[in-house]
Amino acid sequence: MKRTLMILVAGLALCTTSIASAADAGAKADCAAKQKDADDAVAALKATAKPDLSACKDKKAKEKTDCEKPIKEKAKADAKAAKDKAKAAKDALACCKNPKKKGCSS
Repeated sequence: MKRTLMILVAGLALCTTSIASAADAGAKADCAAKQKDADDAVAALKATAKPDLSACKDKKAKEKTDCEKPIKEKAKADAKAAKDKAKAAKDALACCKNPKKKGCSS
């Protein structure tokens, strides 16, 4: 009876370990998607580095300034949005990798 009980306890422990391993593998697969999102956000941030002012190159003085100003402002706003998105994606990835990290909701 004692031997049977020990075998059952050992079997139960093995099943619990395999279930926990499967849960960890599922979490890592989910982090791959978050890693891709973070990489895409960083790539978008790098793409917004410099505004395209080629439409204004043939203008002179005040006309050129007036032409460039809205383009530069839009580029600045786009860069800020891309920076915020990249930060959020990196935070989500960090929380995925370590859910117990401060600031992560789980």
